[in-house]
Amino acid sequence: MLTLDRYIAREILYTLAAVLSVLLIVFISNRFIRFLAEISNGLVDASSLFVVLGLKTLGVMVILLPIGFFMAVLLTFSRMYKDSEMTALYANGVSVARIYRPVMIIATLVAVLVGWIAFQPAPWAEERSYQIRDTQQANALVASATPGRFTRFSGARAVFYFRSLSPDGQIMYEVFGRQLRNGNEELVLSAERGYIRSEADGAQRLVFENGHRYEGVPGARDFRIVAFREHSVLLKQPDVRPSTRKQGAMPTSVLIARGKPADIAELQWRLSMPLSVLVLALLAVPLSRTNPRQGKYAKLFVAVLVYLLYNNLMGIANAWVAKGTVSPLIGMWWVHALMLLGAWLLFAYQHGLTWTLSRMRALVGAR
Repeated sequence: MLTLDRYIAREILYTLAAVLSVLLIVFISNRFIRFLAEISNGLVDASSLFVVLGLKTLGVMVILLPIGFFMAVLLTFSRMYKDSEMTALYANGVSVARIYRPVMIIATLVAVLVGWIAFQPAPWAEERSYQIRDTQQANALVASATPGRFTRFSGARAVFYFRSLSPDGQIMYEVFGRQLRNGNEELVLSAERGYIRSEADGAQRLVFENGHRYEGVPGARDFRIVAFREHSVLLKQPDVRPSTRKQGAMPTSVLIARGKPADIAELQWRLSMPLSVLVLALLAVPLSRTNPRQGKYAKLFVAVLVYLLYNNLMGIANAWVAKGTVSPLIGMWWVHALMLLGAWLLFAYQHGLTWTLSRMRALVGAR
């Protein structure tokens, strides 16, 4: 029997590695394209691309691991049904409980891993991602600019240009900047040179020297022209306010201490992630049952629909808790109870335990 446990565990883990690799490739490719678009608009520094991508990948593991494990269990047992291995096991007296044992052992280990990520690394990765973006968006203008080329930033509402850099890369020569303001108003700056200056409070400013400032609506007569010896523009604030953070970036201790509906909803979401691994494991085994002629991918489409239903219901329940529509005592737990009921009904239908359903129908008919 221990050999059977090792065999099932090995097949599930191998399939999990393959499924998880595919999911990670899809996620990383999608995020990579989005980050490239943000870099091209000057919103993110290219040097932080892989750091932010790694942080986002760590955070999304709390979602990818449950669905990956669900698919791994489903594909493993679907293949075993296709190759008649499950038929042979049942014919040799292997009970359903013996089939579930290695599945639930691995599911428990995966659930512990998902729970640890959800409560510790994922919030830290989200907060760290916020910090990198906040500190680099301000100076993404200079960091992403190339001498002799126009660079867009601030959502493509501004253009920055400088002809050349000093040998040490600190001073820009023949600097030009144009920014669209409210309505049709424009702000244009041109200067002989410019550089980055760090203030005592940690802020950074882009300083223009010996230039002109043009401000107004193109074509209007009240266009304002100001000559200056020095003009500075704030690039980076000295710090970032924690109030700008979402609940997903907050440590678990902070959520517990505050106790607001949105905080409770986030805590229940973090608890639901490892719990969903166990629920999906119980559901995947009966859902994978097929006949040899159907093939191991026969239930894959149904499994995707079941997971989407489960995930969407958790999202709806989470939103209800955050808004205070539903009591935290009910919270998101009814979703897991509903999926457990579905798993039990499917199990009962497949293994001859339909007497319970017959009794329920009889009671309804008697009324």
